[in-house]
Amino acid sequence: MRRKAIGSCVLLLGLLFATASSTQADTISLTSVSVINFQITPASGTVVLLATQFGSPTSASGAAVNSLGEESGDSSVSPTFAQAFTSVTFANAGGVAEFSSMGASANTNVTLSGCSCSAETEGLAALRLSFMITGGTGAVDVTFSALTQTIQALVTDQFSTFAVSETRIFLNVIGVQTFSFDTRFLIGPNDEATVIEMQRQISEVLTLQFNQQYDVLVSVGANSRAAQSEIPEPATVVLLVSGLGFMTGFVKNRRMKQ
Repeated sequence: MRRKAIGSCVLLLGLLFATASSTQADTISLTSVSVINFQITPASGTVVLLATQFGSPTSASGAAVNSLGEESGDSSVSPTFAQAFTSVTFANAGGVAEFSSMGASANTNVTLSGCSCSAETEGLAALRLSFMITGGTGAVDVTFSALTQTIQALVTDQFSTFAVSETRIFLNVIGVQTFSFDTRFLIGPNDEATVIEMQRQISEVLTLQFNQQYDVLVSVGANSRAAQSEIPEPATVVLLVSGLGFMTGFVKNRRMKQ
């Protein structure tokens, strides 16, 4: 009988130690945004590219920070091709801009697992160019177009706090007009995987003047951020309390018998 009681105690202690560890959460926010084949098309005349009057033709940057106190950043500028990438624990970000293909992309990723923590990342990329429409006089309609693509993936479980994904596409004909195309998704705890993929052709028409220099900025931005907590499962707490109560009762009964 005594052996059975001791065996029961050992089994219960093992169960308590095994269940005392907390369940760890998984939280993911992944964001990707790109502009492909940016074009300037006048209704008549010819587009002539000129030397940029402001900044570098291509630029890219990435920044990442987490609740562990880590912070990192990277940036790049170039006349033809700029690329940046940075990372910290749980997160990374970057951007790429290429003048020859008239394209720019930004990517961010936050993946949290096994911690009570948070992180945020920001990726940027931009094209800058100057141009003039020749071959006519007066006003001319000019179409600015590009193919855009965004991918946003979010995952949380019951121990997550939140996950956010944001994309920004920005077209600025400086001194004339600004267009922006933004998307933002936020999910709370215990939301299943959410993947949003979108591809579209953007096209905006502006009336400009022949033989006048214009400056254009095309930029994309991606932002991912997320947080989670590490807590015991409710079942774990119940087992701990029940086990402690059982042990207290067992010891008390044993003392009374003695």
